[in-house]
Amino acid sequence: MATSKKLTTEPEEPKLTDIENRLSQLLTKNRADWTEMAKLTLNVQQEKLYRQGGFSSFSAWVRQLAVTNDREPSLLWRFIKAAKYFLKLTGNDDLEEVHKAARIPPEALEKLEKLQRQAPTPVFETLKKRVFSGDATVAECRRLEKDYRPPITEARTNRGRPHKGQEGKIEHLGHWRGTAFNTFIEQTQGELEIKAIPAASSRFTSRQIASTIKRALKEDCTWMQNYTNIRHAPKHWTTHQEVPIIKSEVLRLDLVGVVRWNFKQPKDLFAVKIISCTDDLEYFANWENYSEYCNYLCFASPLDNTELLDTLRDTASQFDFIGILGIDFSAKLSDSIAYPIQVIRYSRRLTGNKISSVYETLYEQVLGWSEIETDTM
Repeated sequence: MATSKKLTTEPEEPKLTDIENRLSQLLTKNRADWTEMAKLTLNVQQEKLYRQGGFSSFSAWVRQLAVTNDREPSLLWRFIKAAKYFLKLTGNDDLEEVHKAARIPPEALEKLEKLQRQAPTPVFETLKKRVFSGDATVAECRRLEKDYRPPITEARTNRGRPHKGQEGKIEHLGHWRGTAFNTFIEQTQGELEIKAIPAASSRFTSRQIASTIKRALKEDCTWMQNYTNIRHAPKHWTTHQEVPIIKSEVLRLDLVGVVRWNFKQPKDLFAVKIISCTDDLEYFANWENYSEYCNYLCFASPLDNTELLDTLRDTASQFDFIGILGIDFSAKLSDSIAYPIQVIRYSRRLTGNKISSVYETLYEQVLGWSEIETDTM
């Protein structure tokens, strides 16, 4: 009796031409599923299918695919990088899981990846949850990434990037500085024991603190209402960052808030100096000169850095026109992903004899005559 042999067939290798045809179909649609395109292109990369078309590298294949379909290569790279980052955040290496990101705009993931390298961990984690739940818009992600973007003065090749070998890790963000501590009392075996715990702001770098303070000030006008004890919301308000005043001397206002309470009252202009650490404090600054360019002059610093606040109180105590704002880094982030602000010290209202110079500077910035980059609301 003849015995029959069992035939085993190996799965056929996917053909590059089939994948290219499907990608061409998707690229012709205005609202095609970007996750499917990313999955197909990543499959070509992982299986090195680009060699079937005679390409020496995956990048060369992506460039040719974009040219063939009259698209920019950057569009395909955005899909690819967004898919890779999504898998990284979810701790998954299965390409089939990429489809779960279909509701997330790829640009939102792109901005989130940059924010992870630049912003404090609580800010990143908060935005991450909102992006994954579909509650964060692309515009919001853009604003947040811009708020924490390193200044242009830093080397472009290193803007916000971790050290070599630390790429993609969250741990490199917010190293403990150990400069400010709070105390708490703990009941231990019937005795009260005082322990020191690091302040929340001590987990942020000085640049992250400054960016976080600016974001808190520009996201909500409540601090200006509380400062002036005005109960009703303003008719109009806006904020501007990094405003230089160049007259007889060069002064720089870290943030300017302009508010119109109603049409019967004159506008108020708040000038804020951001103090993230003692090195930011201009010990020999002529604060009387600053007072001529605003109606209210304020320091703004972390609320939990008691040592820094004591220094600011000592400085402000010499002048009745300097106030102090404290940003609570230990509080819960608001819906706009900003920390709340408390008024620690009030000051009297100034006449601002040279306040027109500030408005002139802001006017030139709106016209684009100034090279200083600003952010307005």
